[in-house]
Amino acid sequence: MTVFLLSFGAVSAQNWEKYKAEDLAFVAYYPNTPERTVQKVSTAVGELDMHMIMYSPTSGDENAVYSVIRSDYPEEQFKDADEDYNASVLDGAVNGAVTNVQGKLVYDNVVKFNGYPGRSFKISMQGGFIYINAYLVENSMFITQVICLTNNDKNDSIERFLNSFELIKTK
Repeated sequence: MTVFLLSFGAVSAQNWEKYKAEDLAFVAYYPNTPERTVQKVSTAVGELDMHMIMYSPTSGDENAVYSVIRSDYPEEQFKDADEDYNASVLDGAVNGAVTNVQGKLVYDNVVKFNGYPGRSFKISMQGGFIYINAYLVENSMFITQVICLTNNDKNDSIERFLNSFELIKTK
């Protein structure tokens, strides 16, 4: 039993990798090296690039996916944006995420991140949960998310990843 406890402690205390994307203006820490992809997504305002930085462990982890997603909306869409407009964009992100996985919203909290509007929410879906933080930074949407199986809900790595996300200034 002692050997098991020692090996478990080593896994949970592992050093995570810093991932810095200067072109996407963020830093986050992942349990291992993430993969970066870009997808074109059709939206009401036209086709957008969805930049995804994702790590999907094959085994030995409490979670199935760790990811940061950034999508940039046309600047003119946010030229006269007020709090209500930003809230409606974030509502769309929450509702879209729930619909995409045919899930149920567990909670949805309005948050501020570095002064920017955001949402922190949890979705229950078949077999697990998705924890998501969505931040609207001017005309860019940043989404951090962790997907876990039902029996691994509320594990420490969820908050560790979500709390590792930081915006960086690049010019």
